[in-house]
Amino acid sequence: MRRALLPGLGVALGFGIAFGYLLFPGFPALAAAGALLLLAALCRSVLPLWGAAFALGMALPVREALPPPLDFQLPNLREARGIVLDLPEPRAKNASFTLAVEALGVRLLAYVPLGTEVGPRDRVRLVGRWGRPGPAAWREALLRRGIHGLFWADEVEVEAPGQPGLLRWAGRVRQVLLDRLDQGLPGPGADLLSALLLGARGRLPDDEVEAFRRAGVAHLLALSGLHVGILAAGGWWILGLLRVRQGWRYPLLVPAVGFYVLLGGARASLLRAGIMFAVLGLFWLLLERGWVLRRWLDPLQGLSLAAIIVLVVWPWSALDVGFQLSFLATAGIVLFLPSWTGSALRARLPRWARPAADVLAVTLCAQAGAVPAVGSAFGYLAPYGIAANLVLVPWTALLLWAGLLALPPWPLGPAVERALVSPYLSLVRGLASLPGAELPVGPGFGLWCLLAALGFLLLRALAEEAPGPGYFAILQRRTSPE
Repeated sequence: MRRALLPGLGVALGFGIAFGYLLFPGFPALAAAGALLLLAALCRSVLPLWGAAFALGMALPVREALPPPLDFQLPNLREARGIVLDLPEPRAKNASFTLAVEALGVRLLAYVPLGTEVGPRDRVRLVGRWGRPGPAAWREALLRRGIHGLFWADEVEVEAPGQPGLLRWAGRVRQVLLDRLDQGLPGPGADLLSALLLGARGRLPDDEVEAFRRAGVAHLLALSGLHVGILAAGGWWILGLLRVRQGWRYPLLVPAVGFYVLLGGARASLLRAGIMFAVLGLFWLLLERGWVLRRWLDPLQGLSLAAIIVLVVWPWSALDVGFQLSFLATAGIVLFLPSWTGSALRARLPRWARPAADVLAVTLCAQAGAVPAVGSAFGYLAPYGIAANLVLVPWTALLLWAGLLALPPWPLGPAVERALVSPYLSLVRGLASLPGAELPVGPGFGLWCLLAALGFLLLRALAEEAPGPGYFAILQRRTSPE
């Protein structure tokens, strides 16, 4: 039951936030959370605690309604002054960032000409026009984040630069790296590596992004635990060559991973990976000092803790497709992969075949976890995704490290373009164009999958809390060998 505590809290909190955006109960939900928390303390039961998390989730969403005068004022807005809140996101023809318009008390998603030099916390003046987001689903997603429209700027003036800080420095480093990629790679490799290495996927053409989605490998374009794991594994290997003991590698790599999270824009998927890596590093340090046991390490708890932190800080993430895909895919790996790594079938495989089999198993586990979100968000499944990931995940690792090697002023860019980038994109386009690349599913597919998973979790919790051996224990005794 203790192992299910944090996962249950994360799931209940996420479902509560989703229902909260439909109902906006406000204070009554917060009062219900307090009452259920008291009941959990009195009964010492996990079920009321999960109920308290659900009620707390319902209380977190806030209705982002515009005052009536702004409904008329915003469409006529031609000049906006405010503060840049995040890292500018480079795109094919422009760059975007969130602008807090202080005079109106609203946030806008601003689009400025490409090459405009702005950074976080800059006070800027934009001249242009307001725009209404479309389609409706995107407009609602922006509203949940407190963004009340777009602003297309023709002129940009930095009235006061922001105060120096870590996020501002990360933005400058990111822009330098993007410029280096543009200088070192002659073709589309700069755009691809900007997406894979730095998260600037807005630079990729729309047809390329659609090809990744149809091929079932769109997750490769979203910075996540895969990218953090590849880079951290390389850093671990380099520190090993330098004879740095394992106990000191985590203290060196955790700050590097944290900076990479900032460099990628502090997306939910990167935050999840960063939190899990930090928890793993802390556990390893405690393990070396004999304060914890190795068997206490549980990746599911780290994943659940990361999900709870993200949901409390950014409640809108519960309905964000990127958040759902990232956490569900990782949960699939954490829950299903141990059945493969400890199986007799893997033990019987030759050593040379195990790496490929492990990649296939990780792909299957991640896709099994992400199926509800994929089907619900896109309305179809990509049957070729398993085979595509088996080839493209290791290839992506090569691209990431090739991109790092191509950053210095060495003549490696054309070779990386010819040997790695062009065949990579050709394979993605080829898979996306195959017959049957899209398998349509119904509109309620994802909801039914998630409700089934929640029902299984509740049944398991009830079975574990029931007095006596219970059905599962009796079934285990009947099916176990004498």
